[in-house]
Amino acid sequence: MGVDEVITLDDGKEYVLLSQSIQENQKYFLAAELVAGNLTENYSIFKEIQDADGYSVEEVTDETITDALIDDFESQYDAADAEEETL
Repeated sequence: MGVDEVITLDDGKEYVLLSQSIQENQKYFLAAELVAGNLTENYSIFKEIQDADGYSVEEVTDETITDALIDDFESQYDAADAEEETL
């Protein structure tokens, strides 16, 4: 799984993976829900699960983990914005 990939959950909802973070050897993704192919303002954080069948995701609900991940995702976007400004 990787950034810019579109995933479909068991309930049929689609998300595009916007950014990734690795914390303590675990991969997480910031994702935005897609409705009729359009990005929405509904964001979720997913943990990547790897098993014998391949990859799946689980939504992260632990506030301590989500707070740390949000800080990391914000830092990534700030760094990308700063780099864009220097170009």
